[in-house]
Amino acid sequence: MLQFQILLTPVIALLGLAFLFNAILRRYHETKHEQLAFGILFGATIVIGMTNPLSLGEGLIFDTRTLLLGSAVVFVGPVAGAVALVAGVACRLFIGGAGTFTGVVGLFLAFGIAIAWYYLMRNRITNKILSDILLGFAMTLSIFALFVLPRNLAIDLFVSILPTLLICNVIGTVAIGLVFRREMRYFQDNKELAAHAQTDALTHLLNRRGMESEIGSAKFDASRGHALFYFDIDNFKHINDTFGHPSGDATLAIMAARIRETIRGEAIFARHGGDEFSIYMPGLDAADVQAVGDRLCAVVSGQKFTHDSNTFAVSISIGAYWTKQDLPLQDMIDRADTQLLLAKRAGKGRAQVAYGNDNSAVEVA
Repeated sequence: MLQFQILLTPVIALLGLAFLFNAILRRYHETKHEQLAFGILFGATIVIGMTNPLSLGEGLIFDTRTLLLGSAVVFVGPVAGAVALVAGVACRLFIGGAGTFTGVVGLFLAFGIAIAWYYLMRNRITNKILSDILLGFAMTLSIFALFVLPRNLAIDLFVSILPTLLICNVIGTVAIGLVFRREMRYFQDNKELAAHAQTDALTHLLNRRGMESEIGSAKFDASRGHALFYFDIDNFKHINDTFGHPSGDATLAIMAARIRETIRGEAIFARHGGDEFSIYMPGLDAADVQAVGDRLCAVVSGQKFTHDSNTFAVSISIGAYWTKQDLPLQDMIDRADTQLLLAKRAGKGRAQVAYGNDNSAVEVA
């Protein structure tokens, strides 16, 4: 009987590196590099197993490469499997020996089985454990690569290896599937919690924390400058008192939706609380700031709001600050807020802009 502890070494190593699953998910999930990163991880584990195999004779080795290759394809995707396949083939060619051709054929056969499973069976079995067990059985079919060897040798090895290979493939696939899905759930849960922590529930905009995080990752273009628009709804208390707080909440949500449809993709739109909002626009020329502010006001006031059979006009006042200096967010908010007070005093429903000393523009009343 073959030694299971030797065959399961790379599987145990992979389970022990479960934190790498999560690290890769955090760094590469839903990016074009995700499958490449997982392919490298599975490929490295395949190499570890192939360099610490069970010897079956001159040039013949036995390990769990097909299990890991199949897991890469089915749990991550074909690209990850292809990367792992390249690593496995390269390693087997490097090891050499009489079983080289058999080993390479086995890898390609395992890859083909996994690809067929990925496209034909992956989502047809709702019970994940059962699906993993059947996948383990399917991956065991790669053992037929032995029959490229002389017939008598192939039969002897087939009879000797099959029971252990089947058990290892089933147990290993179930174990890897459990770990991979657990890490995926953990990642998704953390992602949702982070999104909730940085998102305003009413308007689905970023909150202050989310805005700071987004701005921190935005690229600052000193050649063009950036602007912060800070604004609130004119006479918002009157809307709440006259039509009720549900209408007030609807006003906030409708206003946010109208503005979100207007601003460009790189703009960072956030609700600070109450009826106070801000929009950070990187890479904005000084000559465009006033026009942007005027357009935001027009988007809100251009069409009356309707909620619960009540129709009423809504306007916003905006204070904006533009500069080429890479100022902290709070400094820009404070300077924009000063302009907001001036806009209120000037009659509301308007945008008031100030420019940093690095530009020749003056305040516009």
